[in-house]
Amino acid sequence: MTAPDILEPLREADAAAIDRFVSSKQFPLVEPGKATFLFRGEADAVALRPMIAGFPGQHRFARFDGQDLWWLRISLPDGARLEYKLEVQRNHHANWINDPLNPLTTTNPFGTNSVCRGFGYSVPEFAEVHAGTPTGSFADLFVSSRKLTLYRPASFEPERAYPLLFVHDGGDYLEYGSMALVLDNLIHAGVVGPLVVAFSWPQERLHEYAANEDHARFVVEEALPAIENEIPLVDRRVVMGASLGAVAALHTAWRYPDVFSGMILQSGTFAQTRGWGSAQHLLAPIASLLHRLEPSRLPPRVFMSCGTFERMIGENRTMSHRLQRAGLKVKYVESRDGHTWEAWRDRLSDALDWVF
Repeated sequence: MTAPDILEPLREADAAAIDRFVSSKQFPLVEPGKATFLFRGEADAVALRPMIAGFPGQHRFARFDGQDLWWLRISLPDGARLEYKLEVQRNHHANWINDPLNPLTTTNPFGTNSVCRGFGYSVPEFAEVHAGTPTGSFADLFVSSRKLTLYRPASFEPERAYPLLFVHDGGDYLEYGSMALVLDNLIHAGVVGPLVVAFSWPQERLHEYAANEDHARFVVEEALPAIENEIPLVDRRVVMGASLGAVAALHTAWRYPDVFSGMILQSGTFAQTRGWGSAQHLLAPIASLLHRLEPSRLPPRVFMSCGTFERMIGENRTMSHRLQRAGLKVKYVESRDGHTWEAWRDRLSDALDWVF
């Protein structure tokens, strides 16, 4: 296999020349439609392991003859974002590591991954820190021993009533999806008006979020009245979630029609039970919900997003079509990304603008 021209200076280079080349570049080397990775070190084999389910292809590095230097070039759509690790094999032992030559990482509930930003991708301006942007405040509220974190905008006035956004997996949206920063920026920029946000913290997530009746009742009959006791609310309430949290949002809105004016559903786990093995018991209530779902009972305005590298991209496309056919105002957006918190973060401006 012949190395790409961009790596030609490394052919038969000595250690000093390799040092100079590596220090002068930012890895991976990104071009339109492509990305080139480099690994330097002792190994029997090196492979790139995408940390997203739907990224295609085999990704084994090739070795420069006579050197402990490895390279890989992959096709990467413009605007894509890829989370990955390197699998380094030595003495029949495989170790998965972040890319030593790539300083860009992201954090999720399971740890950190390296990130490759494809040609043309950039972090949205609303997800960047801007000096002088007023920041909202936070306070915890406990309802039936369950924790909610309430966000009040910087311009909050106690006597004023506000729209409400109820967020499933709220702690994760705050920690991994930069949602406090996003809210501050979008409100300050006037993309959305001032609103109150309730970030929920599940106790037994897999049980609560899989179309669970008790959870839907908690949200509407306990959490919402408790929030309104703290903050006056207008009659504009939106419920949202990602992955299994999107199922919880959908189920809650369906079980309690006319409570919510909008939904934000990101990468929903809209799964049937077939092909999921031991997870079938978890997905059975979801499959039942999808079978019984009456879209006419849902809020009239819906934002949906999903990554093209996700396993359930087809199910999300089907759900968006189903809701559109029922007459709901649906905005559906796809990104060249996977099932990741930064993919969901990057869609928040579109989402909040649409539902509010």
